[in-house]
Amino acid sequence: MTLIHEIDLHGMNMSQSRRALDSLFDWLKTHKTIHILHIVVGVGSRSVHGPVLPSFVINYLKERSLVGENVNGVIKVKLPIKKD
Repeated sequence: MTLIHEIDLHGMNMSQSRRALDSLFDWLKTHKTIHILHIVVGVGSRSVHGPVLPSFVINYLKERSLVGENVNGVIKVKLPIKKD
């Protein structure tokens, strides 16, 4: 069974998003059954300077050796399956 977890960062700034992602990844350390992560970032339609969160989150994931694909404002991440 594939388990998906979703977090909605839509409307947050980068600082708030980083804190939310840090907390999520700490939580994921104890919830190893999550296989796919959906990170809602929106498309930046209300942002004066265009979308900021998509590239921020992609870079955040790269720092953790993860790859995310942005599909209509939702970054989809396949997490490595960890066996204890």
